[in-house]
Amino acid sequence: MRTNMDTPWVLPFTSIGMEETPLVGGKAASLGALRRAGLPVPDGFCVTTEAFREALVGDAGLAALLDRLEQVQAGDVEAARTVGAALRAHVASRALPEEMRAEIVEAYAALGRERGGAAGTRAAGTGGVEVAVRSSATAEDLPHASFAGQQDTYLNVKGEEALLARVRDCWASLYTDRAILYRVEQGIPHREVLLCVIVQQLVNAEKAGILFTAHPISGSRSVAAIEAGWGLGEALVSGIVSPDRYAIDRRSGRALSVTRGDKAVAIRAAADGGTVTEQLGEGARHGDVLDAEEIAALVALGGKVEALRGGPQDIEWAIAGKTLFLLQARPITSLFPLPEKASEVRGGEAGEKRAGGAGEKRAGIFVSFNHFQVMTDAMPPMAQHVWELLVPLGKASGEAVECPWMYRAGGRLYLDVMPVLRSPLGRKFLLGALGNADRLTQRALAEAVGRPELLVGEGERVSGAKTLATLLPITREVMAWEFFRPTAGATARMYGFIEAEAEVARATASSGAPLAERVGGMRKLLAMRVPSLIDAIATQVLAGVSSGAVLRKLVDAPEEDFVALGRGLSGNVTVEMDLAVGDLADCARAYPEVAARLVQHVSEGATVEGLATLAALPGGGAFKEALDGFLARYGARAPSEIDVSRPRYRDAPGAILAVVAGNLRAGGQVDGEHGPYGAPGAHRAHHARLAREGEAAAARLLEAAGRGPLGSVRVPLVRRLIGVHRDLVGMREHPKLLLIWILDALRGLALEAGAVLTGAGMLERAEDVFFLDLHELEAALVEAALVEVRGAREVEAGGGQALGAREALGAREALRARVAGRREDLARFQEMAPPRVMTGDGEILTATHASDGAPAGALVGTAASAGVVEGRARVVLDPAVEVLERGEILVAPFTDPGWTPLFVNAAGLVMEVGGMMTHGSVVAREYGIPAVVCVPGATRQIRTGQQIRVHGDGGYVEILDAPSPAPSPAPSRVA
Repeated sequence: MRTNMDTPWVLPFTSIGMEETPLVGGKAASLGALRRAGLPVPDGFCVTTEAFREALVGDAGLAALLDRLEQVQAGDVEAARTVGAALRAHVASRALPEEMRAEIVEAYAALGRERGGAAGTRAAGTGGVEVAVRSSATAEDLPHASFAGQQDTYLNVKGEEALLARVRDCWASLYTDRAILYRVEQGIPHREVLLCVIVQQLVNAEKAGILFTAHPISGSRSVAAIEAGWGLGEALVSGIVSPDRYAIDRRSGRALSVTRGDKAVAIRAAADGGTVTEQLGEGARHGDVLDAEEIAALVALGGKVEALRGGPQDIEWAIAGKTLFLLQARPITSLFPLPEKASEVRGGEAGEKRAGGAGEKRAGIFVSFNHFQVMTDAMPPMAQHVWELLVPLGKASGEAVECPWMYRAGGRLYLDVMPVLRSPLGRKFLLGALGNADRLTQRALAEAVGRPELLVGEGERVSGAKTLATLLPITREVMAWEFFRPTAGATARMYGFIEAEAEVARATASSGAPLAERVGGMRKLLAMRVPSLIDAIATQVLAGVSSGAVLRKLVDAPEEDFVALGRGLSGNVTVEMDLAVGDLADCARAYPEVAARLVQHVSEGATVEGLATLAALPGGGAFKEALDGFLARYGARAPSEIDVSRPRYRDAPGAILAVVAGNLRAGGQVDGEHGPYGAPGAHRAHHARLAREGEAAAARLLEAAGRGPLGSVRVPLVRRLIGVHRDLVGMREHPKLLLIWILDALRGLALEAGAVLTGAGMLERAEDVFFLDLHELEAALVEAALVEVRGAREVEAGGGQALGAREALGAREALRARVAGRREDLARFQEMAPPRVMTGDGEILTATHASDGAPAGALVGTAASAGVVEGRARVVLDPAVEVLERGEILVAPFTDPGWTPLFVNAAGLVMEVGGMMTHGSVVAREYGIPAVVCVPGATRQIRTGQQIRVHGDGGYVEILDAPSPAPSPAPSRVA
């Protein structure tokens, strides 16, 4: 008996729009909406998800199989195959209810009567009209998950019984191996996905294929990509032919590239149902499938579909009798999002919809700010807004506004460098600076400069005069520090300065003013005060770096002496933190039971709460006291610390404890003299040795300066430059520390505000506050206060809380919905690899390293710290989870100061981003460990346990063997 009389089992396309998605799935809803909009979609009907539910309701056997299915894990192909086969057989064997059979048969007959004479199709005969039978799942063809090809399609189905059998087969295909594993990987519960069956009149195609309205490889929204073959599209989709491929400029219609494929066969509709494969003659096999008129028609159709659906589309099409048909359209979900302003994000409309059609894309060349900061993870809106306020480029001084050159894309930040590239002087300066920051970014940007069409158009230009006006004051300050001002003790003085400035931020965040005012005060502080503070510190750091460059020009000495000069410096706040981590490990070493518990605790993946038993162990109290002291000094720091939403060490000390445990564990090696946890004080002894090497290098440089003509003149200058270098280079981490202290104050204020908004019902949890930017947070706090005041006044007036309650409910629902959408976006963005350089229409500009001198198969990057080391690789994606053992080679996507405690244990470094002057490279040189950075895909191509050799001089990495879970021999310095 039918259980739901109000929901149809069968719906014609004419009754379907996007609002019917829960009933017919994304693919069918899209087809219905496009047909209703007048596009050439062949007629058809849907057997709805309600029919699927009704046919299988109360099926105990299915329920038991679904219980088994929920146990399948990602990547478990054998389990998916076994359970999937049982499910498909079970579903296909189910008989359809008689009433449902009758409705499907009637809709099929009506399709034949109404569309029998349509162009490209055959009139219905005694066997019925020929149809294609496809699936449309409720989780299919969504804006961010297409599910393309996960269920089965049946072509040229003819006759009632054949159709009914294919409906059951389509239902069963919800449980194909690939569909099961795709849902597991996407985190979509199997029971929540229902399946609709599309029955669509078959187009007896002479030619068919796929149209991408944005180029799926380059990402350009201005280039359409077409693939075309003969006959039905199945030969192309299934990969049995190599199609013709066309790349078309959507603005001009010009063919950018045409590649003729080897089209050996065509799949045709058979007279009695099903399909046949036809061998093609030489002319068709190597000839053009499409003419210019057909290409133009396809591009025009793509533009219409894109405008209706609000973003780039993957379209299946067919041509029969010179008529173009639209068979399917789904979103392209793999494209990296377009750059957009913070103000546009607050508008709430999706970026692709704002962008409009081809030719309306934003001009600009966008460089990843996250790569500059060596932190490429996606960030929530508040973290992005912080940096939009902090970066002063393009702003007049004293403005509490966002950087006008900064844009958001995929949870990352991008700088539009077009104004700089339009200036010859600015272009030269930028490309030179990028050489030390990220070589692949530099090369990709150089490619953009070599394409004049990317630089055309009106827009802001940073003139040479403006560039000089900006650089000259900085140059004067740098030279004053380099040659005239006293630098002894400068690092300690600067530390006192940033402590005082951080206290200003803490006072602003914790004053007695209303929350909204405090948030506004922090917003203004970030935009107006902090950039000038950073500039004041940066000139001293630049003087320290510049002095090293000048020394290289004045003194003829080995490069190693110049590198050693910057080692073992005092006052580097990041190195001091790392040494303090080593002190924590030494504290544990003094108490073997504490050390054993720490190693066991981290090995088991337990949380810090599990360390409560430490206090009862001999020495547990001493270790707890040492840990508390460390967190009091360094608790504001964290891995990926430029993201204000990330928990700090004081919130989650597990990352530090993992480093301590890794230092104790020492790669499984047992020190015969000092026992299983190694010798104490090794980190301090290593730093002292580096300091001695630095002093010795200074002496050698002075000696070399005195040789030759004018030696007596050079020596005083070289002595001054050596002093400046060693006095000021250690200050390079002070600007970041100041920012982190200020972000720590902001984080505390944001969580306080989040708690208030949670109490008001506007957020689900306090941490959701990070999905708002600071403007939105101020507005939400004001709204919460207003609703509370209005409600109180209504109560006083005797009118109850009706109006105030309604306003409160509206504000709560709007804010919570916005946060929920952004949380989903962040999870999706986190899975995307951010491009280093992209254009305003989404084209990703890429570059590769020159492989000169690297052996075949080596991973090539940028040489960052000299030396060669061979050892066991440890791939670390999250330092709070993975444990780097002492002596292993760290392989990471990036490192920032919050990661560098790992360097205490590392024998070498391999990193996916960065350059000579980025954080990880500088610290690796200071520690004297070989490093290669800017290695694309290093964390995917290297696996934990593999023996690798890092060539810090040559800039490449060799993978020597397969991964091994067993402890490897101690790392060896090859050179």
